[in-house]
Amino acid sequence: MRLARLTTTSSLSLPADSYIYEIVQINGNLASISSDDSLRLVDLRTLQEIADAILKNVHDGVTCLQVVDHDPNGLLTAGRDAVVQRYDMRLGQKTMQFGDDSKAPYLSLASHGTNIAAGTELSHSQAAVVLWDTRSPSRPLQNYIESHNDDVTEVRFHPTLPRCLLSGSTDGLVNIYDTAISDEDDALVQVQNHGSSINHAGFLSDSDFFALSHDETFSVYHLNEPENSTNEPSQTAFGDLRPTLDCEYVANVVPSGGSSVEAIVGAASHTKQHLDLIPLRRSNDWSFDRTQTIRLPGAHGEEIVRSMHVDNEQGVVFTAGEDGLVKAWRTSTDGGGEEQEQAEVEAPRKKKKRSVADGGNEREDTQESDI
Repeated sequence: MRLARLTTTSSLSLPADSYIYEIVQINGNLASISSDDSLRLVDLRTLQEIADAILKNVHDGVTCLQVVDHDPNGLLTAGRDAVVQRYDMRLGQKTMQFGDDSKAPYLSLASHGTNIAAGTELSHSQAAVVLWDTRSPSRPLQNYIESHNDDVTEVRFHPTLPRCLLSGSTDGLVNIYDTAISDEDDALVQVQNHGSSINHAGFLSDSDFFALSHDETFSVYHLNEPENSTNEPSQTAFGDLRPTLDCEYVANVVPSGGSSVEAIVGAASHTKQHLDLIPLRRSNDWSFDRTQTIRLPGAHGEEIVRSMHVDNEQGVVFTAGEDGLVKAWRTSTDGGGEEQEQAEVEAPRKKKKRSVADGGNEREDTQESDI
């Protein structure tokens, strides 16, 4: 195990008792959304907010943040006010708005090419997966309302097949759609029953996707070939990751894009106050390489880690949490082991209540680093 070194900590000048829900990297900066309903750009090196790039009250209950595919300055947000919005952060202003007739709160968001997908909360006995084309934003391109019967907590586009969309729900299902098909029954090409409420799901490769439940059960599934759509897909079931990875919750599973690591799993403990970054690799089968674990000591104290971003190019990991802080970490190079003294950090602030947007609860190798 290696220890990471905390290099920078920032509260982003947020109000007291704020949570940071999500961080993403955009055009050399970080962007964040938080419980004060703000959207902020943050300098990647200093973690200080950029004064002319703070947008307040972007939603009445912001829930989601995504980069716009193929747009270095574009961001998408969604909220409990049943609105999806697109921003040009170079101009610091909203450029598009999307919605659907259900007026249900949006809980998940994804972007690929000119397409945007969002998943809704269960409302009036319906939970929808809605798609828009940014070239025609006035009405949805597709609206799948029968494939889930509870909150849609995750939507993700396939990395190389723009017609392929994944959705995950608290009904325990992970669905795969061909979005070029308007009829919902025909568009639903694969259904995987994970067996418990989905917290996170997504693609690990062109042929594999994962599901992580709110009770930390984890599996990797194989996409069906079109000609074998009636066959049961293969899977690697890991069960409850808490005893397997010696953690209390999993912050997220982040595809790494590295040559030897398909994903990084953020296994966290708020009582022991650390976050472990554990490589998930595939040879003949999927497995965790715990020998190459990188530990972020202290993490976000006793507060939950809500988001993590791995910058492979710079070798930096960014984390954000319910303590209202964003932190930057580098892998230690001084040879320190388990007894290495933890970097002194700003004391976390106590929280009064849980977030309304809470959907549940996210190294270098001895080889060439993938982080």
